[in-house]
Amino acid sequence: MTSSIPATTGSRVTSRPATIAVAILALALVCAVGAWIALHGGEPFAIDSDWRSMIGVDPGSAGYAAAATLAAAGSAVGVSLCVGIAAVWLFVSGSRVNAVVLATTAVVGVACSELLKLLIARPRPFDALLEPPGFSYPSGHSMGAAALATGLALVALAHVGSRRSRAWVIIAAVSWVTLMMWSRTALHVHWLSDTIAGALLGWSVAVLVRAVLMRAVVTRAAAGP
Repeated sequence: MTSSIPATTGSRVTSRPATIAVAILALALVCAVGAWIALHGGEPFAIDSDWRSMIGVDPGSAGYAAAATLAAAGSAVGVSLCVGIAAVWLFVSGSRVNAVVLATTAVVGVACSELLKLLIARPRPFDALLEPPGFSYPSGHSMGAAALATGLALVALAHVGSRRSRAWVIIAAVSWVTLMMWSRTALHVHWLSDTIAGALLGWSVAVLVRAVLMRAVVTRAAAGP
C-alpha cells in the first residue's frame, strides 16, 4: 500500500457533519470556559487544585526528565520542526493538499491559542517547576500536540483499511496528547483545565481546517480547469 497522495485532490478523510458539529461545540466550550475563568480572575477549578495535589515530579527524578523532554519536544521550536518535517515529507511524497492542511492547521492553532491566552490572561500555577513565558489558558503544548497528532492521524487513516490499523493510529495520537498533558501538569506549569482546553482546541482546529480546505479543493476540482 502506497502512502503517496496524488497532487490534485488526493486521498483524504472527509469530515462527517457530526464530527464538524462536535468540533464547533468543543471550540465554543473552550471559549466559554475561558470567559468564565477570565471573569473569576483566573482562579483554578476544584478539579485543578485536586489534580495538582495528586500529581507532580521531583527535580532530578526520572519523571522530571521525561516531563522536561516532552516540554522541549512540544515547544514552539519542537512543534515547528515536527510540522515542517511532516509537511515536507507529505509534499515530496505527492500529498500536497495534506501538506498544506497540516501547515495551515499549525498556524491557525497557534494563532487561536495565543489570542485566547491574551484575552483570558490566566496566571500559571504558583509552584511551576519551569518558567515558561505567557499566560496559562489554554496550554499551547497540549494544543500543538493535539493539532499535530490529529492532523497526522487523519492523513494516516486515509491509507489504512483494517480496524486494527485504524485503532493503532488513534491510540498513538491519543497517547501522545495524553503524555503532553501529563507533562504540563506534572511540571505544574499548567492547570488540568488548561491542558484539556488546549487538547480540545488543537483537535477542533485540525478537524475544522481540514474540512474547510478539503471542501475548497473539491469545489475547485468540480469547477474544472
